[in-house]
Amino acid sequence: MRSGTLSGVDIFDETDQLQVIVDLPGVSREDISVNVKSNAVKIVALAGAREYHKHINLDVPVRSEPVIHYNNGILEILLGKA
Repeated sequence: MRSGTLSGVDIFDETDQLQVIVDLPGVSREDISVNVKSNAVKIVALAGAREYHKHINLDVPVRSEPVIHYNNGILEILLGKA
């Protein structure tokens, strides 16, 4: 299995939450793993024989239960600020 890094990540800092948008074309929702720690998000995505990784350090601590939406290759992660 080949490994790569995800590009195309945007982070929007809103009043009470962070919104993380990630470009994931060609990936099924079932093949995406999101792990949240106090001030970081780790995303792993499988696309055929490729495995993509992204570790995102956040400027503020967040709660560990994200709200995740995935549609047409766009992953949206909503993180409530702690």
